This record gives sequence, structure tokens and C-alpha cells, in this order.
Amino acid sequence: MKKVVLSLLLLLVGFTAAEARKYPFDMNHPYEVQMVRVANQGYKFIKVSGVAKSVDKAMDRAMQDAVAACVFTGVPGAPSVGAVPSLCGGTAAYEKHKEYFDDFFKNGEFMHYVKNVNSNYPSGENNIKVDGGHKVCIYVLVNYDALRKKLEEDKIIKSLNSYF
Repeated sequence: MKKVVLSLLLLLVGFTAAEARKYPFDMNHPYEVQMVRVANQGYKFIKVSGVAKSVDKAMDRAMQDAVAACVFTGVPGAPSVGAVPSLCGGTAAYEKHKEYFDDFFKNGEFMHYVKNVNSNYPSGENNIKVDGGHKVCIYVLVNYDALRKKLEEDKIIKSLNSYF
């Protein structure tokens, strides 16, 4: 009886691990991101587009791109709001810490730092069928300060206090 229960438990754990959500990550595509306005303290309100086979995956891709832009390339400003600098100072940080960032983005840890703020599913010009799937445009909030703190704690970037 114990062996049966143990076997079922191990089987359940195996299925759970297999069901863990994975996100594709690619540093070689351009991010379509733009600052929209100043949000609450520590947050960046960003308009971002993502392309994938399904609308849901395109929305996930857009959220991933918003975080990746904050980390690697920065976010261009708009007429009424300034640009956001990258936390890592460029894409060379990806190559230096490739294993860390691949794990961070592919395993979905980035989702802790971004929130989709659209009230509805993207439609009309914000959900366009393109070759290979859908291109969606959504608005997100990126918790820039918490993301910075995470990268500092994990020794990927220096803390702001270390410069004084």
C-alpha cells in the first residue's frame, strides 16, 4: 500500500513539474515599447507589442518584452514623458549572465514584475492577425524599483548605494 501511495505521489509531482509554464525568450528581436506616462512611485507605465501564434502567448510575449527592455535596452520616451534607462546598461549584460537571464525569462520569474492593465482582451488595431499568429498591443505596469532590487540582490547589477 505504501508503495502505491508513494508511486502515485511521485507521478503527481512529475506531472506538476511537466506542467510548469515555460516562456520562449529571444534577445535577437526588437522590442516595441514606449513609455506612456509616469505611474505610481517605482512603476513604469509602458505601451508594448508582442507577436506569437496565439493572442494569449502574444500578450505574455509583450509583458516579457517590457521587462526585458527595462533590463537591457531601456524604454524610449514619449513627448510628455522621458525615457527609462536600462537597468543593466546594455545587452552585454545578457551575455555575461546568460544562464541567469535565460532562467529568469524562460521560467516566468519576470511575471512577478509586470502587470497587464488592460481592462479587456486586445481587439481592433490592438490585435492584428499577422504571418505566424497575432500581434497585440497592451499597456503594462513594470515594477521597475522591485526589478532593480532583485537584480541588485542577485549581484547582477551594483546597488545605487555602492557608488557613494
